[in-house]
Amino acid sequence: MADFKNEFSWSYSRGGLFNECKREYYYNYYGSWGGWDKNKSDNVTRTLYVLKNLQNRWQWKGSAVHEEIERILKEFVSTGKLIPLDKSKTRVTEIMRNDFRSSREGLYWNKNGSLRNEPALFEHEYRPQIRDEIWKRNYDEVILCLENFYKSQVIEEITGLPKETVYSIESMTGSYFSFNPELYYVKLDLAYSIGDRIKIYDWKTGSGNSDELQFLIYALYAHEELDFDLDKITVTELNLFENYTKIHTFSPEQIDYAKEYINKSIEDMKSYLINTDENTANMTDFPRTEDRKICELCKFHKICFDLE
Repeated sequence: MADFKNEFSWSYSRGGLFNECKREYYYNYYGSWGGWDKNKSDNVTRTLYVLKNLQNRWQWKGSAVHEEIERILKEFVSTGKLIPLDKSKTRVTEIMRNDFRSSREGLYWNKNGSLRNEPALFEHEYRPQIRDEIWKRNYDEVILCLENFYKSQVIEEITGLPKETVYSIESMTGSYFSFNPELYYVKLDLAYSIGDRIKIYDWKTGSGNSDELQFLIYALYAHEELDFDLDKITVTELNLFENYTKIHTFSPEQIDYAKEYINKSIEDMKSYLINTDENTANMTDFPRTEDRKICELCKFHKICFDLE
């Protein structure tokens, strides 16, 4: 396998993990680096890499919904044909059933190479007592989200859109800020333009309040990278679990806040590095959170306290 350099970059999720627990951040972005190669990595690095790729059941639910909507939309935009809801349900059911079996058997530990798309559930690794009805509820909520998606206005809105007006369907994009030299990544669930306007969609699959900062970063990307005027950008939060829609627009002051937040986040992250040019770090410089509730749900829990 080719050797890759661990380059520094920024994303909304990376910034959030740094704020939650510095040690978990280290494991995720530094300690696990190279662990995809079973034959070359040491035991700790390999273990950290495998654990990094675990998802809990709520994250799995979200991934199942996002990935199925991605398949639906890409097929629709490419062919003009919408897969019927029943067929979509059948497809996602089969995928989830296979993923569950593979994860339960721990097959993710045996695979060499990237585990990014390998089913690996926190609950199967740590074996908490999860009743069958809880797993069934998780699946039922995936189906509910898909049903609500098909009832939404999204399909009608993109019907007949030229392919070139669709900027993103779950695309991970790397870019550079005008105000900061560091590479950053953004992933838009759906983004398309109509005339001089751009509409960005973000699917939510759980309950609770969303973080406005996430939507600000989407708007900042559309403004800086895609060159849309700020007053021509909307982010539509479509909660597929609770079945509501909320449209977000943004002011120049809000964008300035997002820029300040990003600059400060990058500065704080890099202040923990041994060498910022080489993006190297020392584990003991990254303290563990003192919030034990976070520790209990952390994917690195089984190894964290065995290390320094």
